Amino acid sequence: MNNFGIGIDIESIYRFRRLSKDELFLHRVFTQRELNYCFSHKSPAPHLAARFAAKEAVIKALSALKRKSPGYKDIEVVNDPDGTPAIHITKHGFEGLSTSLSLSHSTSQAVALAVIVEQVPPLTPGST
Repeated sequence: MNNFGIGIDIESIYRFRRLSKDELFLHRVFTQRELNYCFSHKSPAPHLAARFAAKEAVIKALSALKRKSPGYKDIEVVNDPDGTPAIHITKHGFEGLSTSLSLSHSTSQAVALAVIVEQVPPLTPGST
């Protein structure tokens, strides 16, 4: 049997144009690898907004699973070799979760959808 949680979030890219200059915020929320990726683009704000939306979507999906949320920096958005966004939760106790992530943005908004599946061991005969 599996349990799953779904989370979605939308963020203003304009907000992240301002926040992209706030070093304290950036280093509190994003990993260095995420910052390197976002700032490798001419306009980092859409990428920052999408990654922040992803972190919020993951937190919501974990909440649906009744799991306590890790910190923002424990949720890392990376790109697979083919460019597909993926989630790595680096905090201990979150191993064994299967995650799927979709990111998109327009000129003004970034959105993320996260699905997390938690495999639950089958009940053994005689257990309740």
